[in-house]
Amino acid sequence: MLTKLTDYHQVPAFIQACGFEHVFGSKALTALRAYGLNDDRVRFYLCEENGAPTAAMYLMDGVLVVSACPSVDPAPVAELVRRESVGEVDTNWDQCAALQALLGGTTESSYYMVYRGGNITESFPDIGPGSLEASFAVLQRSHEYYRTHLRFDTWSADLRQKLDRGLMELYQLEIGSEVVGTGCIGSEDDECGVLAAVAVVPEFRHRGLGSRISRFLVKRVLEKGKTPRLISGYDEVAELYRQVGFEPCGRWGELYL
Repeated sequence: MLTKLTDYHQVPAFIQACGFEHVFGSKALTALRAYGLNDDRVRFYLCEENGAPTAAMYLMDGVLVVSACPSVDPAPVAELVRRESVGEVDTNWDQCAALQALLGGTTESSYYMVYRGGNITESFPDIGPGSLEASFAVLQRSHEYYRTHLRFDTWSADLRQKLDRGLMELYQLEIGSEVVGTGCIGSEDDECGVLAAVAVVPEFRHRGLGSRISRFLVKRVLEKGKTPRLISGYDEVAELYRQVGFEPCGRWGELYL
């Protein structure tokens, strides 16, 4: 059964379902902490079977994020996607493939990754707190997704909501007075911190700057006593993260409708 969260008595079950998958699960949990249940911009849903939680979800700006156990029934999720005219679903690969069989659409997939390296002791004087405007400019220059799928006003409003509440951290890397790289700790739960939106502008690539930003973010997460995690955008990118100390631990999927 799929229900919309309207009562905070449902939150413990939602949090339990967020633990099925720490990347999208921590993203759902961070959104709940940032917006609560009474903000019209975001809606939260819980799937339960035989009284036990099987999936936690939140819907914002046409994107449905799903943390689900392997055995969850995709039919109620597909029904929600149809009813709410969802344009994108982010979840684990098995659930993504099951939803595509019901809904059609196209998919992308790559690795969930978890950090298995050691402590990082180096200093990073060239990396400091990030400006939303400068970071978005780097992301647009670096990734087609930010040019074609996102607008600064909606992207920055979401980040401001989380930054102002101490629920994420945004950083930028400068060479001289130019911002050439960015990255963030995009979400957290009690066990992990998720690296996200690591990017370097094209003319400064192949200098190890993406790896440098990633090591800095890993160090920040480790300082919190948590495990760094991420999703690699493509399988080829996963090899770069392996060199930082990450290992694959599953596959994610995105369904575009």
